[in-house]
Amino acid sequence: MIGGVREYLEDLRRASLRMGIPAIDPEDGMILEATAFQAASAGASLAVDAGAGIGYSTAWIALGLEAGCRGECRLVAIEYDPGKARRIRESLEPLGLEKVRVEVVEGDALEYLARLPSGSLGYAFVDVEKSQYPAVLDLLSTLQPSGGVALFHNAYFPPPPRSFYEKASAPPWRSLVIPTPAGMLIAIHE
Repeated sequence: MIGGVREYLEDLRRASLRMGIPAIDPEDGMILEATAFQAASAGASLAVDAGAGIGYSTAWIALGLEAGCRGECRLVAIEYDPGKARRIRESLEPLGLEKVRVEVVEGDALEYLARLPSGSLGYAFVDVEKSQYPAVLDLLSTLQPSGGVALFHNAYFPPPPRSFYEKASAPPWRSLVIPTPAGMLIAIHE
């Protein structure tokens, strides 16, 4: 499907919007693909998409992991809404993933993350309720090894709490905001 991937992704984005699911912009998707590729190339084997909707952001991450994975990678798509969670797997089937094993988790992202072993999560994309961003970042501080990558959508609009930016710019994090329409904060675990 490589030839028609971009068209498929745009169809999936439109389907999300028709369902009333706020979808990331294609520029954000390209950032996800590139950073997932880099993380997988550096050895990350576990990635999480927290707040996956029907799988649009998950598809971008999966493509990056597929290109960069050294062996097998695992991608966990977490979605609170049961109907949306059911759609994720079918959203990814046309991509023909060979190296990426996708697991769909229906439930609360914070609860799922709290159960992961320390140092196990190489890559995370977070697009949950913005008020939860500080708590998610605290969890990621123990879950991610040195060099772990965490991306947070909506760094500009709607903005997360001020405490989130303070935490993201203090050890163990180095961060910057990429000026996409909604803003994408990238944090690297030191």
